[in-house]
Amino acid sequence: MAKEKAQPKKEPLRVLAKIKILANAAATNLALQWERLKAGYISLFKNWYTLMILPQKAGKVYKVRIPQPVFFLMVGFGGMLLLGGAYSLISTLTLSSRLHSYHAMQTEYLRNQVEVRRISTQMDQLTQQLDRMRELDYKLRIVSGLEVERPGSATYGIGGSEGEVDHSLDRMDPGQMNLMTMVDRDLTRLKEMADYQEESFNNLRAFLEDRKDLLERTPHRWPVRGFISSTFGYRLDPFTGLQTKHDGIDIVAPRGTIIKAPADGIVTFAGVDPAMGNMLVLSHGYGIITRYGHNEAFLVREGRRVKRGDPLVTLGCSGKCTGPHLHYEIRVNDLSVNPMNYLID
Repeated sequence: MAKEKAQPKKEPLRVLAKIKILANAAATNLALQWERLKAGYISLFKNWYTLMILPQKAGKVYKVRIPQPVFFLMVGFGGMLLLGGAYSLISTLTLSSRLHSYHAMQTEYLRNQVEVRRISTQMDQLTQQLDRMRELDYKLRIVSGLEVERPGSATYGIGGSEGEVDHSLDRMDPGQMNLMTMVDRDLTRLKEMADYQEESFNNLRAFLEDRKDLLERTPHRWPVRGFISSTFGYRLDPFTGLQTKHDGIDIVAPRGTIIKAPADGIVTFAGVDPAMGNMLVLSHGYGIITRYGHNEAFLVREGRRVKRGDPLVTLGCSGKCTGPHLHYEIRVNDLSVNPMNYLID
């Protein structure tokens, strides 16, 4: 019984002995690792490099000792800085070159835009000039009795074979492509208008050469210069306030201004009319007469032959009149027509 009770007391001693053995082994291993680390560190810093700084002139030489690892780190870091600097420099130069090219392209693009807009403006001016020529053509055809086509109503033919597609337009930006399209369209339109107008004027010239006498007797000149206070057509009567037809145009100018013959003719009436006051009637032949109302004084008598530009009357305010002006009528076969369709110069 005594031996059985003493047996448990030996177990703690064995455990302590094992712990002590393990602790000694760990300490020995740690010391060994420290020695190896220390030896590695010493061998690592065994080799040194000396950096010498020499002054340009005679003087003290400075020496700096650098461990091999630090030297390698410095060389590696310096190399990285050098490579990074070279890359940055190359990138900057490349970007600068691209920016320069971009600015050059942008400048060229803006210059092209200005040039295209200048050409477009010139074409607009040419278009307006052609429109005025068509208006003149229209009036000449009226006074000549030719077939009349109202300006702006002509339909120009467009056609042609299918040509090679210009893919250079695909590389343009939308704004530039729109400008080029507008210019091309306007050029085509101008060409068609010019061709049409040339043919029309050639027809007119051939006709008028045969009808010179009719042209000389057609009232296409203004009898007096001024502004139009009342146009041809229906208007409110200035005295009654009712809607009535005005058979001519009223041209306002200073009292006493000389009214001249718009074409060759014969004075068939020079007297007083209840509404027109002092009125003169000029017959030009071919069924065309002109009437001049509200005059101040007569400068020709009935039966007088006049040429285009000869004085007829002086402007006044006789008859039913609210102020000095000329009432000017053109009648063809005793029907009143709009004088504006005849007045050219």
